Amino acid sequence: MGAPAKAAAAGKKPRAPRRKKVEKSSKGLTPADVHQTSEALTALSAEVQADGGAVLGTYKDPLGGHGVLLAALPIDKVEPTPYQRDRSETHVKKLANAMERVGRFLDPLITVRKDGKYWTPNGNHRLGAMNLLGMKTVVALVLPDPDVAYQILALN
Repeated sequence: MGAPAKAAAAGKKPRAPRRKKVEKSSKGLTPADVHQTSEALTALSAEVQADGGAVLGTYKDPLGGHGVLLAALPIDKVEPTPYQRDRSETHVKKLANAMERVGRFLDPLITVRKDGKYWTPNGNHRLGAMNLLGMKTVVALVLPDPDVAYQILALN
């Protein structure tokens, strides 16, 4: 009987295989590759600007090479992704207090553009804190593929 079968017979969850060691700096994009842009990001940039936002930069993520847009968005155009868990108002207040103390918003929201709005599958509490503070603008990483929102929700 192998180890996974023994674990199953004993009622234990089989152990996941160990991650193979990877040589340092052997994967992903180079800094020059990260700096490249794409047609999808150019089109998304035009949509963000038409929605009243400002494009701050574009890049390809160094892991998968997917395009990402860094943008300042009108906060009234950003909303939680449907089917997302409810906000904890206690957590929103704590975040707002911390942001006020530091005087900075350093953790951009993750968003996807959907029907002229921006859904955030990761950043709902930060969005609530910015709304509580009465902010006009929020900084976000805007992803060109709306399906990523559902993938992120599944991870959370």
